[in-house]
Amino acid sequence: MKISNYLWAVLATATLSLTACGSDENENVIQSKEKTAKLELTLVGTPADSRATGTLPTTDESQINRLTVAVFTEASGNPVNALREFTGEDIEAASGTGKKITMLCEPGNGQMIYVVANASTGLFAGVTNLAGFKAKLMLLSETTKAAGADDATDIQKANNLPMLGSATGKNFTAGTKTEANIALSRLVARVSISSIKTAFDPVGRFKDATFKVDAIYLKNANSSVNADKAGSVLVHGGDGSTGTKKYLYATVSGHTANTELTTPYYFYTFPNASTSEPTKLIIKGTFDADGAGVVSTPIARYYPITINKKQANTTITGGAGTDKGSIAANTRYVLTAVIKGEGAPDDNTDIDPATLQLTITVADWVLTISQNVTFE
Repeated sequence: MKISNYLWAVLATATLSLTACGSDENENVIQSKEKTAKLELTLVGTPADSRATGTLPTTDESQINRLTVAVFTEASGNPVNALREFTGEDIEAASGTGKKITMLCEPGNGQMIYVVANASTGLFAGVTNLAGFKAKLMLLSETTKAAGADDATDIQKANNLPMLGSATGKNFTAGTKTEANIALSRLVARVSISSIKTAFDPVGRFKDATFKVDAIYLKNANSSVNADKAGSVLVHGGDGSTGTKKYLYATVSGHTANTELTTPYYFYTFPNASTSEPTKLIIKGTFDADGAGVVSTPIARYYPITINKKQANTTITGGAGTDKGSIAANTRYVLTAVIKGEGAPDDNTDIDPATLQLTITVADWVLTISQNVTFE
């Protein structure tokens, strides 16, 4: 079976040049709160396009629409040295152009720099120290805003993914140019499924069975995360009913029973290391035990796939530690599934892995993992 090509996005890189401004005659009398150091930020990225339905995104996953640069001193409590949010003309032409934006900082040693892309507007306003900065939560719902400029929608978009980069131990010395390279890394993972097909045993219990895919969605998706990549609010995809998120739910229309579904479906989610509530991709559909027969009635059945969990009838390819059932940031999880038996009555019930044959490929962005599952 041919799996869709993995399309790699080029991560944005922030290059920081710190140039102090001061004359020889006043260099020794700079006050601790004077903003006399110039921070010069150069963005390197790629052009972006909007998400196209039914295709996997490419370079748009590295688009920067809003940028917050925060500098903290090494003093007790790590107070803010400088903090500024850049939008609009400050960064609109930065991708691939080497455009520079600047801000003033206080000279000093052991400075920490954090760069956040595509967080919600004004998220870090009023922050006074590093702890306060890290307490702010970036929201998964931001991925539903086209280029970060529109109201939230019911569809995730590839061009407004939250990213983070940092550097520590930087010295800002008057009259000296200091450079620091900060690579921005996506805070989300991308979970996609590129193939779903049936393979009922021709001499088994369900030899005449049929299955038609009706929907694909995420369950236990982490909806918020801080600068330490930690978060705890789990949400579920749904058709808009109470407690569900439409943007994590895709209706599949027009699928013919027992034909392979090859249109890629994908979702973005934040890291989740929970062993009791792992992130799952759910295949929902209509199962008929005797197909065209008259004995059984078509019923709704679910095939839950625990992302990145090694189990029977599951093939996972990737780096070390990629089979513990956890979701990592900046990682692509590419799934394919073969259905061989009847699914579960709801999405809370795990099923015998023999019923679903699964292949998962996890890829970078930083890591690549593949997982194949077969449901017998």
